[in-house]
Amino acid sequence: RQKGVGTAGSNFDLSLTKPYAIDLNLATHNYAAFAENIFQLTPQFSITPGVRYEVIDTKMNGVINNATASVNYTSQRRFPLFGAGLQYRLSPSTQLYGNISQAYRPYLYASVTPADRLDKIDPYLKDSKGYDIDFGYRGHYKNILQFDVNAFYLFYGNKVGLVSQTNTNGSTYLFTTNIGNSVAKGVEVFAELSLLKLINAKNTNSEIKIFNSLAYDKAKYTSGNLAKSGVNTSIRGNCVENAPLWINKTGAEFTYQHFSANVQYSFNSKSYNDAFNTTFSANGVTGIIPAWHVWDFSFSWAFEKQYHLSVGVNNFTDEKYFNRRITMYPGPGILPADGRAFYVSFGIKI
Repeated sequence: RQKGVGTAGSNFDLSLTKPYAIDLNLATHNYAAFAENIFQLTPQFSITPGVRYEVIDTKMNGVINNATASVNYTSQRRFPLFGAGLQYRLSPSTQLYGNISQAYRPYLYASVTPADRLDKIDPYLKDSKGYDIDFGYRGHYKNILQFDVNAFYLFYGNKVGLVSQTNTNGSTYLFTTNIGNSVAKGVEVFAELSLLKLINAKNTNSEIKIFNSLAYDKAKYTSGNLAKSGVNTSIRGNCVENAPLWINKTGAEFTYQHFSANVQYSFNSKSYNDAFNTTFSANGVTGIIPAWHVWDFSFSWAFEKQYHLSVGVNNFTDEKYFNRRITMYPGPGILPADGRAFYVSFGIKI
C-alpha cells in the first residue's frame, strides 16, 4: 500500500481522505525438485546427468493509480530443466571436462506492472530461458603449476523488453513482451605458477606465486527489436549491455612463514549500458562505459598463534572510473566507483 492521502491535521493520524493509490496483493510460491547422479562408466570417464522440475505460481491483484484497470494477474508455470557433465581423466593430474545445462530467468514483478496509463503487458509473457555449453582442460603439474582453459557458449532467449504498438484509434503505447535472443561465446583461461617451487620443489618456508585469469566474452544480440523514440528498432548484431569483451585479473602473492602479501591488477574493457549501444547521451543515463583498471594490495601477519593482522589498500593508484550508469538516486547519470580505500583488521582466536 502506497500513496495514500492523509488528513491535514497536526496530531498523529493514520486515517485516509482518499484510498491508497497503490494497493496490491502479491504472492509467489516456488517449488522445485532436483536430482543428479554420477555414473563412473570407466576408471577414466564419468558422466553426471541431472534434472530439476520447477513450479512457479504467481498471483497479483489490486489497484495501481497509473493503470487504466484493476490489476488481476495469475501465472502458473511448470517446466523441467536438464543438464549433464562429462569428465575424462587423461592422467592423474589432468582432466578434460564438458557441461551442458538449461537455465531460466523468471520475469520480475516490474515486468508485469504497467509503468503508466498507456503501457500494456503481454498476457503471454514468457520467462527468459537458455542454455550453457562449455568444454575445458584443467589440471596441475606437481605443486608448481595449476591451470584451467575453458571455452563456452551461452544462449539467452526470450529477453523481456518494450516495443511500440498502435491502437485502433492511431495512438501508440509501449508493450512489454519478449523482444529477442542473444548469444555469448568466448574463452576463459586461468594459470598459477609457483616461482620458488619451480627452482626448489622442497622449499616450504617461503613462496612466490604469479597468477592470471583472462576472459574473452563476445556477447551479441542474434535477434530482437526495442522501442526507441516511439519506433521499433532492430538490435540484431548489437553488443549485449554491460558485457565487456575482455576481463583480466593478474597478480602476485608472496608468503614467508606467517607473513603474506598480495598485489592484484584488474582490467575491464569498454562496454555499453543499453541494447542500442548508445555512445553518448546528454543526461548520461546511456552511453559507453569506458575501459577501466584498478590496483589492489593486501598484507597479513599471523603471530603468537592466536592473533592475526590484515592491512590493505584498494585502488591504491586512486583511479577515477565508473562501471554503472543509473536512472535512480543519486543519478541520473554515471555512478562513480570508490576511490582509494584503506582497511585494517585485527583478529583473535580463543
